Amino acid sequence: MQQTANIQTTTKTLSLDPKSLQDPTQLVAAFEQFGRLSDQLQQSYQELDNRAAKLTEQLAFAQDERLKQLAEKEQLANRLQTLLNALPAGVLLVDEKGVINTANPAAELFLEQSLIGKEWRRVYAHSVSRHTEQDLYLNSGRILSLKKQPLDASSDSDKAGEIILLDDISEQRMLEGLADRQNRLAAMGQMAAGLAHQLRTPLASAVLYASQLNQFTVDDPKQNKAVEKVRTCMRYLEKLINDMLLYAKGGEFAEQKFQLNDLLVTFNARIENSIRENNTQLKIISQLNDIQLTGSSDALVSVLINLVENAMQACVESCEVELEVYEQADYLILAVRDNGPGLTVDQQTKIFEPFFTQREGGTGLGLAVAQSIIQAHHGDLLVRSQPGIGSNFYICLPLNRGEQFLASGQASSFNPEKSKNSEKINSQFKSCQNGEKHESK
Repeated sequence: MQQTANIQTTTKTLSLDPKSLQDPTQLVAAFEQFGRLSDQLQQSYQELDNRAAKLTEQLAFAQDERLKQLAEKEQLANRLQTLLNALPAGVLLVDEKGVINTANPAAELFLEQSLIGKEWRRVYAHSVSRHTEQDLYLNSGRILSLKKQPLDASSDSDKAGEIILLDDISEQRMLEGLADRQNRLAAMGQMAAGLAHQLRTPLASAVLYASQLNQFTVDDPKQNKAVEKVRTCMRYLEKLINDMLLYAKGGEFAEQKFQLNDLLVTFNARIENSIRENNTQLKIISQLNDIQLTGSSDALVSVLINLVENAMQACVESCEVELEVYEQADYLILAVRDNGPGLTVDQQTKIFEPFFTQREGGTGLGLAVAQSIIQAHHGDLLVRSQPGIGSNFYICLPLNRGEQFLASGQASSFNPEKSKNSEKINSQFKSCQNGEKHESK
């Protein structure tokens, strides 16, 4: 501004009358003053240009910083949106009018509808069948936990928005229910085991006395028949109590080392009389040598006998049972196959449950006890069957005792069937048919 005033003052001094222009001295002075004025004007213009350039640079820098901040905020917003979409819990943002402004995919999955723009109370009334203090029970069967947090705690809660967090706790509640059921069953099992233990001694005495009644009823067929029925019922009760005690123990036994061949020989000797009496053909097939097992030989023999006896009782006529022993995927497999009527899918899912039986006079504990024994050996008992074709039961024992067999019953991804690439089997044992010995195939 000062420079502009100086320029204006100088301009005024240049106002000369025509007469003065005739004086050369004054003309020279005027040109000199004009030159100085031009220099001042050029300097002022240069300073203004520099100032404009500096302001332009500052404006460009400020704009770059603004764009950078906007890019960072956009990146942060995208990251938060990605995290919100990836959260396994449902998140809802409800405004002061109760309208849902934001909902992540998990929330829409839980409530099975689109949520943005809808009133929360209407969504709640449509989806929730009942609720407790902490849990929401949905019509779909899900169980959700609900937590609310006001977005502005300082404002009136009726006007402030809120954030709602929904978490699916269906599996957690199911596991808690199963744990509670297991605890109650364990308590009942201990009580039943104690009661069975108390009943076993007097029952054994009653069986003994009943067996002596035949001495007094030799000449009376009706009394003999009644005595035999009493003895049969008492033997059934005795077997039921023994099975209950064995099942309550959970397959506990004293471990020892034994050879697979000895196990098969012992089983063959113990089952021979039953095979002969039931006119059943049994084939024991194995190509394994020097396989050492750890556990209870007697317990495993009892499992094999139980499976074979079940097969004989299931078969109507011409019963054929095969026990094949082989290795499969680092497991020792003892496969018991029969030509009986087979099992339906529903029967296979229930067959290992305690007290499930479809045979008259059966206790329903035989296979449950057998499975508990095999599981105590770090293995499992599997079943594969089709109605009208027969049943296959697989005793799966890990060859490495450090491993735990993870399959369970019928629902298993493990395939116990013998590989098609296995070598041809050379039998080491013999089959029993009507008490005679025959070469196994």
